[in-house]
Amino acid sequence: MRILIPSDVFPPDGRGGAAWSAHTLATGLQARGHQVQILVPCRQPCSRPLVDQAHGLPLRRVPYYAPPIPFVQNYFRHERFWPRLAQAIIAASRAIGGVDVIHAQHTQAAAAAIIARDALNAPVVVTVRDHWPWDYFATGLHGNRIPHPGGSWAALATDLVARLGPLRGALAMPAIPYMQSHVATRSTLLAQADAVIAPSNYIARRLAGIVDPARIHVLPNMVDIAASDAIAATPPQIRWEGALLLFAGKLEANKGAGLLIDLIAALAARRAELPPFTLLIAGDGALRPAITAALANSGFPGRVLEWVEHDELLRLTARCNLLLFPSNWGEPLARALIEAAALGAPIVAMPTGGTPDIVSHGETGILAPTLPAMAEWIVRLLNDPAARRRLGASARAAARQRFAADRLLPRYEALYEELTQRNIRRPI
Repeated sequence: MRILIPSDVFPPDGRGGAAWSAHTLATGLQARGHQVQILVPCRQPCSRPLVDQAHGLPLRRVPYYAPPIPFVQNYFRHERFWPRLAQAIIAASRAIGGVDVIHAQHTQAAAAAIIARDALNAPVVVTVRDHWPWDYFATGLHGNRIPHPGGSWAALATDLVARLGPLRGALAMPAIPYMQSHVATRSTLLAQADAVIAPSNYIARRLAGIVDPARIHVLPNMVDIAASDAIAATPPQIRWEGALLLFAGKLEANKGAGLLIDLIAALAARRAELPPFTLLIAGDGALRPAITAALANSGFPGRVLEWVEHDELLRLTARCNLLLFPSNWGEPLARALIEAAALGAPIVAMPTGGTPDIVSHGETGILAPTLPAMAEWIVRLLNDPAARRRLGASARAAARQRFAADRLLPRYEALYEELTQRNIRRPI
């Protein structure tokens, strides 16, 4: 099949889990004989070639301009850019003789793909990897801290104050009608997709009020286990002493990184119970200075590594004694956890969002709903190598069944085939 994948992020332009999930899907489809074309928005000035090869895949970048002004920037990234990105999708399709399926990833790509569909007479699949269909900020968190359900005027007003502070939040309130209109447009366009993929049961439940449930398909993010194993076979360049505790992710409040500060303090209070270990924090973001200070004040050996290249992170993950995941937002389906499970890493995580789709408490990892519970499990497991080995082995076995690319790719192909066979197409 000829498959066009417009995606807001894709390696090397994007380094997060969403980018690597799109990459694994695309490379897997290409390896199975499909013709794949990648299309990625690029905010000007683009630092990379507009026509490129990314990990062996043909990639085109579509430049756009967005001024660094709150809300105005969002309008330029989305409403103003969607028609242009749609034209780029149409042009890319026609350049390869047409496409059988457009599989869009994220907000910019999803809306543009729906707009382009009529001209291409091809079904559109959209993967939803965060909260963008119902939340302007795509985190599903009020004030970037507390889960909340909706976008009423009152909710948005208090959200802006919580995020920006009293003065800036009050000054931003005239943007609320735009924020509400923008989210309504995103959800209306998403509802028109021929199929919507939710990576977890949690996201599927959240989508049910926006998309016809018959069009929602739960298909997890996938991992190429053989490729990950091959990368992890090489020793990492980063060194540590004692047991390795690893955190990997953006150091932002919505990712739960702020909870690391309290977790470090909780572990420091139980220092006498802990064997020698090193805490490595792989990530960067606004909370990096506070986390660095908390780690230094604790006296624990460890450091904040900033961003670590994906291959090096896999090598660290394969060798960690515990992977820590104190995330307090509605996790769609964390790639860090899927990769950790596939590599046999013991996991201690909070049971938020789609995380229970990956971690079964006491079987393939530990689900700790509070920081004291998480600290307790860390102490217990650092002192119990046999339990860590058992959890890691079970996680790896489960990942092979649930998240391996060779098991999931046929399901994606079956969905694509079903859409084309049904002829869910609109006349040109």
